[in-house]
Amino acid sequence: MEKYLGNKRVLLNDILTFTNENCPDAKSVYDVFTGTTNVARMYKHNGFDVYANDSNRFSYVLGKTYLNLNQYPNFSGLNIEKITTPEIDLKERFKSDVAKDKDTLFSSQKVNNVLEKLNHAEHVFNHLNSLTEKVKGVNYFIYDHYTTFGKRSSYKSVRGTKGKRNYFSKENSIILDNILHRTRDWFKSGTISEEEMFYIMTAVIEEATLNANVSGTFHDFNRNKLWPNSLQRFFLKLPVVDINQSKGVIFNADSEELSTSIPAHDVLYIDPPYNFRQYSAYYHLLNFIAIYPLLDDVKDYLSEITFVRGQRMDDDFTSKFCFKAQFMDALDNLIRNTNSRYIIMSYYGGRNHWNHWSQTEEPTDEGFSILSEYFNSSLFCSHNTTSVTKLRQNYQSRAGEKKSIIDEYLFFAEKLCCEATSSQKDKQPNTSKAIDCNTSNAF
Repeated sequence: MEKYLGNKRVLLNDILTFTNENCPDAKSVYDVFTGTTNVARMYKHNGFDVYANDSNRFSYVLGKTYLNLNQYPNFSGLNIEKITTPEIDLKERFKSDVAKDKDTLFSSQKVNNVLEKLNHAEHVFNHLNSLTEKVKGVNYFIYDHYTTFGKRSSYKSVRGTKGKRNYFSKENSIILDNILHRTRDWFKSGTISEEEMFYIMTAVIEEATLNANVSGTFHDFNRNKLWPNSLQRFFLKLPVVDINQSKGVIFNADSEELSTSIPAHDVLYIDPPYNFRQYSAYYHLLNFIAIYPLLDDVKDYLSEITFVRGQRMDDDFTSKFCFKAQFMDALDNLIRNTNSRYIIMSYYGGRNHWNHWSQTEEPTDEGFSILSEYFNSSLFCSHNTTSVTKLRQNYQSRAGEKKSIIDEYLFFAEKLCCEATSSQKDKQPNTSKAIDCNTSNAF
C-alpha cells in the first residue's frame, strides 16, 4: 500500500525512535487514523499493544489480518489440491517481500516456520490465481461496472464529457471478479472462517491497489489508455503477517465517536488528513471491494453508484480534519477526549491546508507554527518536535510519481494529570458501531 496518500512506510524507524526517546515507558498505542496500518503494525511488532481505527472499510480488512490475526489461516474447510502457477512462486515471493520489509525483522528460521504453516494457504491462493476465464454462474460486476468493456460502466461528467470507466484491464477484471465471487461463496456457505476471508481480502485489496489503472487514488482513472502497472497480471500474494504476543485491535468508526471508548493507553498517534481530500471518496472502490463478501446483494449495492468514479454516495464519510476551518477544533476535541498520556503527531509539510493554495513556490510554515503553538499550550506539561526529511514517492498524480524530498515533522506532547489506573488500562472498549454503509452493519 505504498501508493496510499500520506503513507508513512519510509518513516517507520523514525517514528519508533521518536516514540522511544520521548515515551520510554510507553507500552500501548492508539493509532486513530491507521490507513494502511503500517504504523500500527510497526508498533505491534515492537511489543506495543495497539488499538487502531479508520473510517475506511479497506483499512479495517487490513487490520483484521495484520493486527487481529492470532494464528496463520489453514483453510481446513477447503479441500483444494496442490496447484502450481508457473508465473509466480508464492513462497519465493513471500521471502522476497520479507527481505524488502526490513521492519518485520523475520529471521530465516521464522520465515520457514511461517511458510510451513501457510502451506495450504498457498494452495488456496494458487487456486484463486488460476481463475482466469469467464465461467457460467459468476456475475462479473467489476468487469461490467469498472472497465471499458462493461455494459454498465458508462458515465457522463458534470462538464458533459462521456465515456466508460477504465479502472482495470479486461483480463485482470475477470480474475478479480472470479476471486471475489469464489471468496464470497466460500464465506457465505461457511466453508472459510471470517479470519480466513479477511486474509484473502487483504491480499485482494493490496493487489488491486497495484494493478488499478489509477495514479494512486481511485477518485479517477486514466481515461485514454491503460498504464503499464495495470497490464501486469493480477496475482494474489501471501500477506507478510507477524503474529506475536502483543494485542492488536482494529475498528472501523468515526474517530470522534470512538475515541472516548478506547481504554486508557500510553500513546495517541495522530496522522490525520491535511487537505480537502475525503478519503472515503478517494478510495471508494477499495471500500466496495472490502465488503464484497459481506454484502447481501452486490447487484443492489451497485445499482446506486454514480459520478464518473462510480461511487455509492451514501457510503461517503466526511472528516472534519479535511476542512481547514474545522481542523484545529477537531484535533483539540480528539486529544481532550482520548484517554492517553502522550501525544505523537505526524505533520506533512508539503501541500496541505495552510499552503495548498499558496502563491509561493516553497511551502509556508503557517501550519507548523499553528501546531507548535497548540502543543505549547497549557493543556500539555511538555512537548518536543523533530524534522524528518526523506526521499519519498508522491502518488497524488502521475507527474508526482517521481521521488522527491518531503519534509515531515513529528510532534510530541505529554498531557497534564493523565496517569491512568491499572483498572482503566484493563477496561475493554465499548462495541463501536461501524459506519453504516448499506452493508447491514457488515463490520
